[in-house]
Amino acid sequence: MTVQELFERCDLNILTDQFIEDCEPFSCGESEDEEDLNEFFTQDAMPFQKRLLGKTYVLTLKQSDEEKQSNCRKEIVTFFTLANDSIRITNKMSEEYREFFLEDTDLRDKSIKRFPGILLGRLGTNKKFNGQGFGTAVMNFIKSMFTTNNRTGCRFIIVDALNNERAINYYKERNGFRFLIEDERLEAKYVGIGVGHLPLNTRLMYFDLLSLQVEDF
Repeated sequence: MTVQELFERCDLNILTDQFIEDCEPFSCGESEDEEDLNEFFTQDAMPFQKRLLGKTYVLTLKQSDEEKQSNCRKEIVTFFTLANDSIRITNKMSEEYREFFLEDTDLRDKSIKRFPGILLGRLGTNKKFNGQGFGTAVMNFIKSMFTTNNRTGCRFIIVDALNNERAINYYKERNGFRFLIEDERLEAKYVGIGVGHLPLNTRLMYFDLLSLQVEDF
C-alpha cells in the first residue's frame, strides 16, 4: 500500500479526549506487548500530549456521508506517537560501533555529539487490519513528514523496537532501520542497563532520512 492509497482510505487526526469518545474501541491484540500498546493509547497518550512529551496521531477509516450524518463512531486503523530525540555519541559507545555509525551516515567530519532525530515512541495497528499493508504505509508517511516539510534539522527516525522477531523484522527488513549497536551487551552498556538484564526488552534502531528522496513517496 502506498501513502496515497493510505489516504484514499483513511483520515489523519490528532488525538484528543473527545476523539477517543467518538471512536470504536481499539485493540492491537491480546499479547503482553499488544496490551501495553492498548494501555498506552487509552490511558497514557493524552497525559503525554498535555505535558508536551509526545504527540499522538490517529488514522481512521473514511466515513460515508450517511455514516457522518448518523454520527457513527469512527474506526481506528492505526496510531503513532512522536517526540523529539537525538542519537548521542558518548564514551559508552564502543569505538567499533561509533565508527560504523559515522561511516554509515557520512558524519565523520562533524564534531557534534548529538545528532537530531524524531522518536517514534509508539506505533500500533488495529488487529482487524493486520497484514493489509497499513503498517508499512504509515511508516512511509512518517518518513515523509520529515523529508517534505522538515522545519528543523531532523536527520533520523529513532525507535526502541520491541526485542522480538516480528517487531525487529518490521523495522529492519521491511522499513530499512539499522541497529545503533548490534551487540546487545554493548547496547546495554550504552543505555546504562546492566548485562544482568539481558536480553534487552527493546533494541535501539535508527533510520537515516537523508537516504530518501522526496519522489520516493
